[in-house]
Amino acid sequence: MHRLFGKMKKRLLAACLSASLLLGSTAMAALPEIISLQDVKPGMWGTGYTVVDSSGEIRPFDVEVVGILGDNSKMSAKRILVNLYGDLIEETGGAISGMSGSPIYFGGRLAGALSAGYKDMYPTQRIMLTPIEDMLKIWQYPDTLNRTKFPQLDLRKLKAEREKFQAAEAKKEADGKAASDEHEDASVAVPDEHEADPVADTEVAEVQDAAAEAEKDAAADVLADTEEKNTYFASGFGSKGMKLLQEGMGRLGMKLDYDNVWDAGASVMQARPDAVLEPGSPVGVALSVGDFSFGAMGTVTAVDDKKILAFGHPYTHRGNVNYFMTDAQVISTIHGPTNGMKLGNVNGIIGRINQDRQDGVGGILGQMPQTVPVIVTVHDRDTGRSVTYNSMLAYDEEVVSVLAPVVVYSSISNTLDRQDGSTASLKFSLRSNYGEKGLIERRNMFYDAEDVAKVSIGELNDILGVILGNKEKEPDLLDLKVDVTVERGRKTATLISAVPSKKDVLPGEKITFDTTIQPYRGEKIKVTVPYTVPKAQAPGNLALDVHGGGLVNVAKILLAQQAAIDAGVNMDEEPPVSIQLQDMLASNCNNEIIIESTVVVPKNDDELKESIKKAKKQAEQLAKQESNNAGRNNNAPQEPAPVNKAATEYIIENIIHTNVNVLEMK
Repeated sequence: MHRLFGKMKKRLLAACLSASLLLGSTAMAALPEIISLQDVKPGMWGTGYTVVDSSGEIRPFDVEVVGILGDNSKMSAKRILVNLYGDLIEETGGAISGMSGSPIYFGGRLAGALSAGYKDMYPTQRIMLTPIEDMLKIWQYPDTLNRTKFPQLDLRKLKAEREKFQAAEAKKEADGKAASDEHEDASVAVPDEHEADPVADTEVAEVQDAAAEAEKDAAADVLADTEEKNTYFASGFGSKGMKLLQEGMGRLGMKLDYDNVWDAGASVMQARPDAVLEPGSPVGVALSVGDFSFGAMGTVTAVDDKKILAFGHPYTHRGNVNYFMTDAQVISTIHGPTNGMKLGNVNGIIGRINQDRQDGVGGILGQMPQTVPVIVTVHDRDTGRSVTYNSMLAYDEEVVSVLAPVVVYSSISNTLDRQDGSTASLKFSLRSNYGEKGLIERRNMFYDAEDVAKVSIGELNDILGVILGNKEKEPDLLDLKVDVTVERGRKTATLISAVPSKKDVLPGEKITFDTTIQPYRGEKIKVTVPYTVPKAQAPGNLALDVHGGGLVNVAKILLAQQAAIDAGVNMDEEPPVSIQLQDMLASNCNNEIIIESTVVVPKNDDELKESIKKAKKQAEQLAKQESNNAGRNNNAPQEPAPVNKAATEYIIENIIHTNVNVLEMK
C-alpha cells in the first residue's frame, strides 16, 4: 500500500513539474532548486524528462537510485547509478542515444543529468547520472575564445540576410527566373567580403586553464567501459565523405560510428536569435552547418537566463570551445537489444557552445560562434552540371583542419556521383593573416584512376596544416573558396623530345626548348619552354632534365640537405611558417614542364663530397657576379629569378634528358 501510494505521489509530482516546464516555455527559464549529491540516497525515487517523438512534448520517466560511484575518489568522476522505469522507457527500449542531459529531479529538486550506460548491457538497467553540482562548475570556466581579429557574425543580422535572400529567390521563381542551381536555395548566408575586413588592435587573451588539464589527467575509472547517450548527426557528406570524416574525427578523440550516424535531412541552417530552451528539450552541438552539417544531439539539463547546460558528458572534451548550438527536432526513436537512438532534424543556429567538459557542455543562447565560411563550386564537364556548396565551420583550429578538406572532398564526390578515372583542375583561395595581402592562392591539376577527389585535397590539407600548426602565433582565417573542374578520363601526357633553340650557349643566356608531348590517346603537341643558363655555369657539357612538375628530383633534395648540414644548418629546426608557405606555393604544378640541371646521384662518399664542392663553388661565383653587378648600379632593379618552365593542359608523367654546350665567357 505504501509503495503504491509512493508511486501515485511520484507520478503526481511528475505531472506538476511537467506542467511547470511547459508553462515556463514562454519565458526565459531560471535555474531550479538543486539537491546535493550527499543528499541523494539509494532507494530514492525521482523523475527524468526528455522528448522522444514529433509532438515535442517533454515527457517524464521514473528513476530509482541504486548507489553512488566515485564518491570517495578524487581521481574519479562522481556518478549516480540508477534504474529507469515507466511508459516512456518501455517505448524507447531504455536510455537511448540522444537522452544524454535529460534532467533528473528528486522531490522537485534538480539532481543531475542522465549521461551514460555500460556497453553491451540492457539500457534500462544501471544507467549513470552526472551530478548537477559538478555540471554547474562548467559555467565558471573562463571563456577566451571567439575573439579573433575578424568580426563576429551576428545572429540577428544573419537571420535578416537569409530572409532577404529567400524573398529575392521567391520573387525570381514567381517571375519564372528561378536559378537552376538546385543547391542555391539551401545555402547558408555568409557576410559580404567588404564587411569581413580584419579589425585591427584586437588581441586574443591567453588564459591558462589548469583545471582543464587536470580533467584530462584524472581519467574517471567509473567511465572506463561506458557509452555516452548522445547521437551524432551528419548531412551532405555522402558515404565516401562520411568515411573520410570518421578518420578525421579520430584526431579529435571522437570515436564516430559510421553505421550509427543519422542523416540530419535538410541542409538549411536558419538563425534563431530568440530561441528559448527548457530542461528536457533536445539540443544540438555542431562543428559545421550548411550544406555539410555535423554534430551531436542531446538533451538540455538546466537553463539560467541565456546560459544552458546539456549532455552530462563531453562532446569533444576540448575545454573552452567555439561550436554552434543548434535547435533539434525529434521525430522518433529506434532501438535494439543493447542500444537505441533518437532520430530527427536540426534546422536553426540558436547560440554558441563555449564549454566542453568532463561533466557536460555549456553554452550561451543568442550568441554566434566565430566561423570560417567554406564555399566550393564544382563543375562536371561530362554532365554539364555545376553546383556551389556553402558551409560554415566552427572557428576551431583542429575542427577546420579536419573538416575543410572533408567538405571539399564531399563536394567533388557528390557532384560527380561516380567513381572512375578522372582529371581535376582545382584552385583554392584562402583569406587569412598569411600570404601577400592576406591571400593564399594555389592552382593545380590532378588525376586518379579511382578517386580524383581524394588526391585533389592533398595540397589544401598540407597548407592548412602549416597555418593551423603555427607555433608562434594564432592564425586568423577569414574564408576558403574552392573552384574545381572535373572531367572523365585521363588528361596526362608523356614527354617525347626537347630540342634547344641553340646548342652552344653562354652563361646567363636565355634560350628556348621546343618540347613534344604525347597526350594519353591523343595527338602530339608542341610546347615551347624558356630556359636561362646559370650565370655561374662552368664551360663544357650541361646535362639537363626535362620533366613534369609533379616529379621530385630526389638526388637534388638530398644534395641540398647535405650541403645545408655541412654549412651548420640544424635540419631538425622547422623553418618559419612564412617560409614553408612560400616554398609550398612556389612548388611546381603537375601540369608544368620543368627544365633543370641534371643531378647525378653520388655512388660513394668521395663523389658526394665532390658534388657538394662543385655546388658551393658555383654558388660563390654567382654571388660574386651579383655583388659586382650591384656595385656598378645600386639603383638598378633586381633581375627576377629565371622561369624555366611552361604550363600545359596535361599532367606530365615522365622525365627525359637533353644537353647544351656552355662556352667560356670572354
